[in-house]
Amino acid sequence: MIKKVRTVKQLKFLINFIFLTAQINWAQNCWDVSSYPDEPGFLSRVAPMLERIASLGFGEISLAPSRCPDTNLPVGVWAVEGETIISPYTGRVYRQGPTGYFGPKKRNEQGEIIAFGGDPLKYDLPPATARLLLNNADLKAKAFLSIPGNLNQQYHFACKHWARFYPLLADVMGQEWKTKFYQSIAHYSESRRPSDNEREWLPLTVPHNLVGEPGYLLGGNPLDGGTENHKIMWRTSCLLYSQLFPDSCLISGYPVHQAESLVKQMLWDFAQRLLITGNGEYDSPIYYPHSIEGFLNLYDFSPDPQTRDLAKFLLDYYFASYGLKTIHGVIAGAQKRGYLAKSEPSEMEMMQWAFFNDAGIDLSQGHTQIEQTTTTYRPNKIIWNITRKHINLPFEARISRPFYHMDHAHAFAETFYCSHSFALGSVQMTIVDNPNQQMVWSLVAKGNGKPYSFSGGQPMRGSTSGHSPYTQVVQSKGTLILVTASTQKIEVVDTVIAPDFLKKPHANLWHLPEQQQGRNFEIRNRQKYASAALKPYVEFEGNTASDLERFWFENKGAACSWFYYPVGLEPKMIDSVFYFEAGGLLLAVIPLTPNHQVVAPTATIVVNTSEEVQHFFHDYRILSFPGPISGFIVETGEKSDYGSMAAFAQAIQTRTRLDTSQLRRMHRLSYRSLYGDDIRMTYRGQGLRCDAIINGKKPDWDHYTGGAVYESPYLRIKNGTMWLSDGQEAYIVKILRDRIQWRRARP
Repeated sequence: MIKKVRTVKQLKFLINFIFLTAQINWAQNCWDVSSYPDEPGFLSRVAPMLERIASLGFGEISLAPSRCPDTNLPVGVWAVEGETIISPYTGRVYRQGPTGYFGPKKRNEQGEIIAFGGDPLKYDLPPATARLLLNNADLKAKAFLSIPGNLNQQYHFACKHWARFYPLLADVMGQEWKTKFYQSIAHYSESRRPSDNEREWLPLTVPHNLVGEPGYLLGGNPLDGGTENHKIMWRTSCLLYSQLFPDSCLISGYPVHQAESLVKQMLWDFAQRLLITGNGEYDSPIYYPHSIEGFLNLYDFSPDPQTRDLAKFLLDYYFASYGLKTIHGVIAGAQKRGYLAKSEPSEMEMMQWAFFNDAGIDLSQGHTQIEQTTTTYRPNKIIWNITRKHINLPFEARISRPFYHMDHAHAFAETFYCSHSFALGSVQMTIVDNPNQQMVWSLVAKGNGKPYSFSGGQPMRGSTSGHSPYTQVVQSKGTLILVTASTQKIEVVDTVIAPDFLKKPHANLWHLPEQQQGRNFEIRNRQKYASAALKPYVEFEGNTASDLERFWFENKGAACSWFYYPVGLEPKMIDSVFYFEAGGLLLAVIPLTPNHQVVAPTATIVVNTSEEVQHFFHDYRILSFPGPISGFIVETGEKSDYGSMAAFAQAIQTRTRLDTSQLRRMHRLSYRSLYGDDIRMTYRGQGLRCDAIINGKKPDWDHYTGGAVYESPYLRIKNGTMWLSDGQEAYIVKILRDRIQWRRARP
């Protein structure tokens, strides 16, 4: 029996969005996609996207590179290493050398390429899809997508794109192609790590496949079962395949009905956990688009109403929780696997722009991804209003974050504050589980032509997104205090954990079952990742690229705190305080130590440095505060409230009060903030979180939200229920066994 699949004619109807225009203005429920308030605008924004995606081209990065032996000019062909090729310039015959990361790796007995390296279809499949959508008779696209080595690419990024291609264009490709596609998916399993570059062939405990490992979160074991977005792409693609393929097919060795049952339960379990713990890869502008696009595939093409409802809930969760923390489409505050926004927009910023038309810079010349370009999903009007901040401001939020694998709730306590022109957020860390992609705090302001982003800390990781365990923060409303100091040496004894475990370079406590982590995992993390003493600070002296390189690399373990501010802004110093004006934001940076250095190299110097240094200084400059105990206080204000920088500076001088008399000896300070809060902070040299007292109350970082995942005026998630409101309307979502229930609620 063949399952019902949408015809090409119906899908063209979908792509052209004809039926969507009939949905405008007839929504009955505030949670419906039909309540989306900007359908004409969305259609206008995505109208040129298929052509733009198609224009990116395909089939180039997977060519094997070489050079003509006569002319030394580049040659690219689909050849496996050792094969004979002919120079297109002189006709010289020579042998193909190494084929590069993406190039062909293997042929079958028929001479067909059956394996490529890396993950070329992450980049090539969307343009080929767009080109074939624009012209069903495009022979080059059809031929490219019929190469067995391309059909065999079913790792995360590729299968996400294939899961959109198949329902849109499988009929165009024909039955013979379908049969080969089914065969590729039936046998898909690999012990590679596509997208991991030099780590591509590191051993895996279990080969990756589309179905995954039953019994684990999203079918992936915590050690090497894939990241959250990888697992979502695999599982959503598997579920869609299982629902659209003939019943006789296999998916990674499983009959389609068994694959469907297993993977549906994994996704259902993930959705239920979101309402209890939140997700591990939270608010990542790098990886969220990939997870979202997997759910868009299910929403658009699943023939199962239950699956489509599940996909809609998950999409609403992602866009509502992300939208709560955005300013002009840029995420503010803490992020797991995230980074500080750069001048080049991320895929998530493009996605936000297409759906919400809310960006601080002109993104109309960029391109969305193929999944969003062809989707029928729309964020409902409440999510729209939250994201665009058509709500009462300012507001505060408390958020509880789990360990990455969602097996330990309330592991990280997050504070968030959103005003009219800016948003500030931070998180209390309990474990160093992803230090190179961990935004502990950030401030984002609406700008005139672009948003402005700020962050900082001890420069251990050499990037805007790296977390240093030597740095601790505390926040109250629009005020943040940051302190950096050395680690206090203590002896931690725990006989449960094998003595040599912490000596392993890649070991981390979240690899262990919760009962084996011991009580002191926070202290153990501090000792493991911050055992070295902080080194003396190295000043930026001179005016050359090598001087900047020395400053950058030698300060990675230095005793200092850096404040990152965007290129184009210049600090103004008034009475030992640094001030910035960024759009409607007035910002003060109050040093905790007497010494400072402004590191603002010219573009001429930056362009001659290494890639890592260029990557940072292309977008940011540094206020550096050195010292064995260093740091600063960030104070924020609306320009509309103060009128001028002079008035803001006067308020800082007269309304705030800082006492650092116990900072050097006791690692303790007290501060009266511009917002009227009394904040006492004690730096804990043996852990990762500070001790604090705010207005006489000590925050309980372990029970920060009273059991909730999100606690805010517009999004509340607790005890398996999600409540969303824009202040005018509200609704509740619950997961009840095998179905999702939406109902109206009080705002």
